[in-house]
Amino acid sequence: MSGFSSGDYVTQQIHALAKAVREEGAGGVGTHSFQLAEHLAAEGGVHRGDILTATATLLAMTAWCDGAADAALRFAELAGECDDDSRELVTHLLTLEIGADQGWLPEAQVEALLEYARRARRGDLVTRVQALGTGPGGRHRRD
Repeated sequence: MSGFSSGDYVTQQIHALAKAVREEGAGGVGTHSFQLAEHLAAEGGVHRGDILTATATLLAMTAWCDGAADAALRFAELAGECDDDSRELVTHLLTLEIGADQGWLPEAQVEALLEYARRARRGDLVTRVQALGTGPGGRHRRD
């Protein structure tokens, strides 16, 4: 998705989905978010299970951060009902985003991500993992 220009329709829909997730997380319903996710699956070439899992997971995280534990639980349960492959992908993508935010990942997470990327034939993830490195300041950290 990173290849889209800022005016691209699909990019606009991604931004709309992100906004909807931020606004709907604590509400516990997520209707608009899920509608946008379905639309992205249909129009944007995104795997339906992947985008629905990601949407439910992000709604759960938003609800949790907004102090809406019941809503967070409902969204987490929805994410848990998605297929195993989509849940695994979303878990690895969240790990990558956290690592990108921190500038590093623990060695065990790097190894798990690289193994997944190879198994799923996702060279883009290998590139992102390699760009991060392990340990603060480039040092390796074992958990």
